[in-house]
Parts: sequence; structure tokens; C-alpha cells
Amino acid sequence: MDQVKTIQDYPILLENFGLAAMSELFDDWVVYRSLEPVDRRLKGLKSARVQLGLNIDGIPRKLDDAYAQVALWMFEKAQSLRRATVDEIIFIGDTLSGDGKAYQNLHTLSQLPGSCFIGNEQADQAPLYSKDEATGIFSANRWSSLADWLTLEKGSGLKLDKNTVVVVDMDKTTIGARGRNDKAIDSARLKGLYRTVGNVLGDDFDAKLFETHYDRLNRTKYHHVTQDNQDYLAYMCLVLNNGAIDCVDLLASVDNGDIETFPQFVRYVETCIVGGGRVSETMRQAHTAVHTSVQAGDPTPFKSFRRQEFLATLEYMNNLADETPLAERLNREITITQEVREATLWLRNRGCLVICLSDKPDEASAPNHPSVRDQLPIHRAQTHSVGVSIADALAALG
Repeated sequence: MDQVKTIQDYPILLENFGLAAMSELFDDWVVYRSLEPVDRRLKGLKSARVQLGLNIDGIPRKLDDAYAQVALWMFEKAQSLRRATVDEIIFIGDTLSGDGKAYQNLHTLSQLPGSCFIGNEQADQAPLYSKDEATGIFSANRWSSLADWLTLEKGSGLKLDKNTVVVVDMDKTTIGARGRNDKAIDSARLKGLYRTVGNVLGDDFDAKLFETHYDRLNRTKYHHVTQDNQDYLAYMCLVLNNGAIDCVDLLASVDNGDIETFPQFVRYVETCIVGGGRVSETMRQAHTAVHTSVQAGDPTPFKSFRRQEFLATLEYMNNLADETPLAERLNREITITQEVREATLWLRNRGCLVICLSDKPDEASAPNHPSVRDQLPIHRAQTHSVGVSIADALAALG
């Protein structure tokens, strides 16, 4: 098998384990941002609103309390299909602020035993992992520490059986492992974004200026407007690249409080630019689509961008020959994380319900538009699986 040592001081012996697909791990037990499961046997948000009596607008995001309510409801429904119950919940993700918080919300709501693994490979550091007993979150700078986590939790009393729900994140966890392969996911998204803006602006698209605006707005300082939402950020940069709004003027309006939210920005574009006839017909159409989605409370309003992201993501999967050096593969191909693959399969073999819960937009993940109907969904597309085998350590657990 192809091998590479990533860092001389703290070598991580990575291997290419050949082609695989995420459906090997999850089947169609995959839930994207819409909270409507791919497996149609399982009902989602639309049914949960009625049965739970949820009084919420739009689609809750991963860190919202309502998201945990809907997710737990879906787990119970899924387990009923399997003639099992929800007695434990464990979570595998890549960010403390995102996946860690989502797990804490689930734990607080359910009051069930559980644990959470957060991986972020830091190959320039000595291997390290730790568990926060207060939160139940296990953090590691090696994805191979999944074996240590499962060993610890099984030894601490978790049964890890048919009544255990295993929640696994997708981007930068199951694929594009954070700290190892995550830049490939970012590259695919950026490729889709540039295509979208190029389609709208044509020869007037200034890629360098777009990158400048993107880097400037993609900061915590402006999260109250962008909500750290790539759709919002992408659309704002499109408008700025169109030239009808000056970036300095926009930031001044944000700083002085004239524009405090993304819907306010969209209304500003509607009244000051589109209404004034200062844009092309393609730009007007792009704005109308975003404006309509925002009015409907859709957290994914820039759908043309997400469809291009979907196509670009597929282009970054299994796009390199088998003999490609691993360093190049990790930079240019989105790969499956072998450690997550092996841990997930081990848990499935023990009877656990393994479900992929992702805040990734449906439009960036599945062929749900006529223009992309001939494509495979992301979770069924094959790509290479790269990582460190933890199979022997897991086999020792029984």
C-alpha cells in the first residue's frame, strides 16, 4: 500500500486503503441541513414540527436547541424501525464549537449516557488526547485516537450495542479529515463559488478582488451579518464584485449599525441597486432567487452556488490515479478518513445505529435539481480512503 510520513519529528504512517463510499458506513441513514433524511422510511423536520409541536421559523441549525429536539426525535423513530431503543448517544466530529456543542445539546436534552470524540490532526505535535469529564468530550490531535476513545468509553461502561446511536459528522470528519485533508473540501467549495460568480458576471468577474472581499468579510467581526454562513458570505462577495456597492461603504454601514443582519443587506440590495436598475439581468435573477429564499426563512438561499459546489465536490473525489503520492492526494482529492471508516464499521458490527448528521446543505450534497439529476449523491460516490488502520486495536475490544 502507498505510504508517506507526514512529519519527520512525529511521523504519522498514512496508507491508501483503496476506493470506498460513505454509503458503506451509513447506507442512506444520512441527514443534511434540511433535516429530511435521505432514507425515506424515516420522517424528518416536517413531521417533527407537528408531532413535537415546534413553534419555530425556518430550519434550525446544528447548534440550536430545536435541532437537538428534532434529531433526538429522529433517532427514536429510526430505532423503532430497528426494534431497538435509544439508550446511549455517542458523537464523532471535528470541532468543539460545532460538533461538541451539538453533542452537549443532545446530551442535555436526552440525559442519556454518551460521549463525543473531536478529532483535529496536528502532525507537528506529539500525539495527545484528553477527556473533559464535565462535558464528556474527548479531544485528540490524531484521528487514530478513535481507538483510544472507544477503548476508554467501553471500559467506562458504555455498552455500544443495538441501543446505541452513533452520530457522525460528514465534512472534515468522515471525508476531508480536519488537519489532514480539509483543504481539499475548501478548494472544492471555492471552485464551485468561482464558477457561480463567473456565470453571473461573465467577463466582468474579478477573481482577485473576490478573494480580497471574501477574506475580509470571512471574519468573526462580521459574523452577526454573515452568521458564518457560506451562502451569505458568497452572495455578499458577488454583489461587491458586481461593482454596484463599494466594500468600504458596506463595511461602514455594518460598523455604524445601518446593516446588522444578512436579510437587511438583501433588502438594501433590493431597494438601492436592483430597484435602481444598476445590475445586469443575470445579476437580477441571482438576487431574486436569494431574496425569495431569505424571505422564506431558508438558511441556504444561494442555491446556484451550492449546486456548483456539489458538482465540484464530486470532481474532487476519486480524481487522482491510484499511484498518486499521498501528499499530493491529500492536497488535491477529498478522501474518506480510514480511522472513521474502521471505527464506524466496528460499531455497526456491534449493532449500533450509525447515522450521519451533517449541516451540509442538501443542494451541495445530492442531485435534487434537474440540472444535476445524472450525478450520484456525495455519500454514494467513491473515493480513496486514507489514514491509519485501527482495526487491530478495535478487534482487541471484542
